Amino acid sequence: MLNTLYKKYLSSFSDHPLATDIQWERHRLFMTEVGSRMIGAVIAALLVGLMFYRSAPLESLLIWFAAITFVGLNSWALIRYHHCRPEPEHSRHNLAYTRRWHWLNLYQAAIWGILWAMTPFLFFPEASDIQVLSVLMVVVVLSSTPSVTMGCYPDIYITFLTPVFFSFSWHIFNMDFGEEWLPSVTPPLTWISLVVFSIMIHRTHMESIILRLEHRRNELAEQDKNDAKTRFIAVASHDLRQPVQAARLYAEAMANHPEIITGDLISRLNSSLHSASHLLDRLLDLSRIDAGAVNVNRETIFLPAFIEQLVATHSVHARQKGLRLETDIASVSVHCDGSILMEIIDNVLTNAIRYTLQGKVTISAERDKQKILLRVSDTGIGMTPSQVNDAFEEFVQVADCPDDTGQGMGLGLPIVKRLCSLHQLAFRLNSAKGQGSCFSVWLDETATLEGLTAPAAASQVSQSLRILLVDDEEAVRDALSLLLVSEQHDVWTAADIPQALNMVKEDGLVPDLLITDDRLPGGYGASDVIRVLRRECGPQLAVLIITGNTDPGRIQALKALNAPVLYKPVSGADVLNALAELREEVRSV
Repeated sequence: MLNTLYKKYLSSFSDHPLATDIQWERHRLFMTEVGSRMIGAVIAALLVGLMFYRSAPLESLLIWFAAITFVGLNSWALIRYHHCRPEPEHSRHNLAYTRRWHWLNLYQAAIWGILWAMTPFLFFPEASDIQVLSVLMVVVVLSSTPSVTMGCYPDIYITFLTPVFFSFSWHIFNMDFGEEWLPSVTPPLTWISLVVFSIMIHRTHMESIILRLEHRRNELAEQDKNDAKTRFIAVASHDLRQPVQAARLYAEAMANHPEIITGDLISRLNSSLHSASHLLDRLLDLSRIDAGAVNVNRETIFLPAFIEQLVATHSVHARQKGLRLETDIASVSVHCDGSILMEIIDNVLTNAIRYTLQGKVTISAERDKQKILLRVSDTGIGMTPSQVNDAFEEFVQVADCPDDTGQGMGLGLPIVKRLCSLHQLAFRLNSAKGQGSCFSVWLDETATLEGLTAPAAASQVSQSLRILLVDDEEAVRDALSLLLVSEQHDVWTAADIPQALNMVKEDGLVPDLLITDDRLPGGYGASDVIRVLRRECGPQLAVLIITGNTDPGRIQALKALNAPVLYKPVSGADVLNALAELREEVRSV
């Protein structure tokens, strides 16, 4: 029975992720309590000696007090040594240290157990029944009290308890109680009860320790995450300020001196705005994935042509850094979502080039059993095992690359992790400090297609549309209406729902398309605008939502509207692409 209890209550903590911290904490708690328990035991032992001062032989008393002196000084020296010589910091991760003190505490428990086991031999032959009963009461109280405070180590408690109760059981068993059998079985039954109780208390102790350590770990993790977010905000604000500052200076220069406006200057302005937009898009990607607003649309993709597009995009950056961008792609097709795979490999390639100072970045694909194994490997600065674990946490930059002027925001690999999980793709990151990294992802193979249709370019809408634009920001209304009018569309603008409704009711406007923001005055959103205007214009009214609200909950709500959504900042090409996709819906009305 005791063996079963031991396995049930003591053996379930060794495999815990915090096993080392658990061992250290139980050692700390035990050593905090053991000193006061030793003092109480010495006082109790002295009281027992005084209790038998008149009845016990002199040599029994001398042996008893000498034993108390030896055991007490022995325990005092060990405890003082522990407290006066603080353990080194590295001992917290060294189980040999706690094991050594565990054995020393077992030794202390054994000598205290032997001391109290001597009591019947020294004093009972000449003792009265009252004295025997008094000693028994002292022993039971003395033995039961540490079962709680010494619950961290039940084996130490049992080591102390066993010689004491077996000694008393032996003497009481040999005493004459007539036909009464209860006194004879009381000591062993008490021993069994205390052992079982100490094992159960141990379980409670350990659960308390684990809860406390997990709470502390979660607090530290949350603090680290908050610190990472703080660092991220500092990096992001710096990175956003740079292109915005450049764009502002370009715009002011062109406004003050129109004669300097050239195609090159406009291109620089667009490049600065594109950089700022790209940083914001990284944040939007996380929000959309977390909100479940990214759908997986699997298709057949011819991998060589697919990778060729990615290489063309990144080859310029690689050449600027003097790196070789090599490919070794088997002629295979995979079944996956092209947009998701494109973003996964794009993020990985960006990181590989950023953190490689010299050498090459290689993209390879080969058959691996029933899968296609796609790898991106580099000869970069690499990462330690702990950095690999942190690499997929958002807002964390695990490595610094002083030779690279592009600063990341620590969002690339977290996006990769989420997209792989969304697509149910197995992936792995191997890395060694100073030796480079290798990202691997396993894809489903499908029948090979000898070509891949390139993504559709921004197309022009050949049909002039009547567009009602609802946005409370005047600058946004003006800029967007200018774009749409330049594409030969008729545009009406409104700052809120009442203005839009007035145009429909009073001016007789019948729009083909509604473009609306999701955050309007009065707490109204896109769903309110759509509901009101479709009630007036009919359910066939086509809708395009353009918003800067990237809250995950709001993204999920917009998904339920079954209308295309663009997130600010959005390029003119993206707007025209969206209009092109809505053209058939408008024509069918």
